[in-house]
Amino acid sequence: MLPDPAYFDHHATTPCDPRVVEKMLPFFSEIFGNPASLTHAHGRKAASALEDARIAVARFFAVQPSEILFTAGATESNNIALNLVAPGQHLVTTSIEHRSILEPARRLERRGVALTILEPDREGFINPEHLRASIRPNTRLVSIEAANGEIGTLQAMAELSAICRERGVPFHSDVTQAVGKVPVDLSQLDLASWSAHKFYGPKGIGGLFARRGIRLEPVIIGGGQERNARSGTVNMPGTIGMAAALQLRFGEMEKEAERLTALRNELWERLVAEIPDVSVNGSRGLRLPGNLNVSIERIEADALIVAMRRFSLSSGSACSSGQRGPSPILTAIGVPEAAALGSIRIGLGKSNTAEEVAMFVDDAKRAVAKLRGISAG
Repeated sequence: MLPDPAYFDHHATTPCDPRVVEKMLPFFSEIFGNPASLTHAHGRKAASALEDARIAVARFFAVQPSEILFTAGATESNNIALNLVAPGQHLVTTSIEHRSILEPARRLERRGVALTILEPDREGFINPEHLRASIRPNTRLVSIEAANGEIGTLQAMAELSAICRERGVPFHSDVTQAVGKVPVDLSQLDLASWSAHKFYGPKGIGGLFARRGIRLEPVIIGGGQERNARSGTVNMPGTIGMAAALQLRFGEMEKEAERLTALRNELWERLVAEIPDVSVNGSRGLRLPGNLNVSIERIEADALIVAMRRFSLSSGSACSSGQRGPSPILTAIGVPEAAALGSIRIGLGKSNTAEEVAMFVDDAKRAVAKLRGISAG
């Protein structure tokens, strides 16, 4: 039996930490009560555990527990956040957001919301002055992600936030790719969305930070859970797992970020030095520690991924997997179509080693040389 490939796709998802799984297990069969059933001990025990998890998540982000809401993940949280905007109002976002922002934004536009989509520069940064110029008297919400999951660019959140505060406009951010990898300061935000499976927690659970005083319009109605913001029985194993994962991230994130940055830079330098016509997409410095997005001329990314069987890789966001054509993110930052079609996204995580990085470069050199030879013939 062949060994499992090395996992280089940590932006798509991460393996659930065994310590997190251990914390979750009792909530499948032992502490199984519905936290909304407060008339008996089983429900009250679950409700107490749920609030303990909420406190742990709030402590990680240095916010109030009442400002933390549990959802099925960042996609749902993003939809709830954008649901604040009503017809006749104005929404500002960017062309490099996740589809769970851009698609609801386009739907809102069809329903009478004025929509402004800001364009990034060549490294994926949003110009704060462009944001300032876009805000109108009827702007209801600005939504800009903290970190891009394809090119790794980290936005200047403090500057963007200051503009929104100055103009009195709520500022939302999809912080999914940033949480657990780099510090996230929710004091700069009014709303924030995330998913646990991006930081070694379970799938199917996420969160929404909503600053006190913001009145949310739910997307899912019918039960009134989560302070009427999100109806449906709360995913108890998931909430426990997300809280446990964040507690682990609190103690491990800083050293891991240093290690992954060094690994990423080694990979970056070797690829550029040893394979002709390779370029890096995104910021050279202000990017996620484990992120590398490269364009390799005269090859197609899909063919390279198939050729590199010892690695799990992707050419872009998991939500766009299977779609033909260049990545909209790369197109937005001005990468030519041919280069975009030859781009791969590498997401390093805590399981990756220097030996895997060396193996990756060796395999990439052989695969690129072979593919270029085929295309040349």
